[in-house]
Amino acid sequence: MSHEPTQFEKDMAMSADELIEDFALGVMRVCDDNLRMNRQAHGDNYLEGDEIAYDVLHQSCSELFSPLSTKEDAMEAVERWVVHERWCVRALAQGAKYLLEHGSFNFGPNTGEEYVEGEEDDDDSESFMDFTMMIE
Repeated sequence: MSHEPTQFEKDMAMSADELIEDFALGVMRVCDDNLRMNRQAHGDNYLEGDEIAYDVLHQSCSELFSPLSTKEDAMEAVERWVVHERWCVRALAQGAKYLLEHGSFNFGPNTGEEYVEGEEDDDDSESFMDFTMMIE
């Protein structure tokens, strides 16, 4: 009896670029679904644009960071995605890049705090919200 690979195993088998694309497709799907639901609720004049809950985007960045951090070409791959035409994909890629560089949204230029070895890292969701305000 062969076992079905776990999502983690599938992620580990992907290249960095494939991994980012997989996550990007997921966040675009969420944004497209949100737009469709908002247009159904508020009419077709509802403004175009990417809408995604901060907690969903934060979780996506964190979940992408984990397997991406094991890839040698992670930074090169993420650089190709930070200029994507859709805001949600730019936010995902820039968030993953920030995590690759600093390990948490609580550290680095976003907060002015530096990581100290052995110190506990608190929940970084508030710092993430500040970070997303800088994404164009």
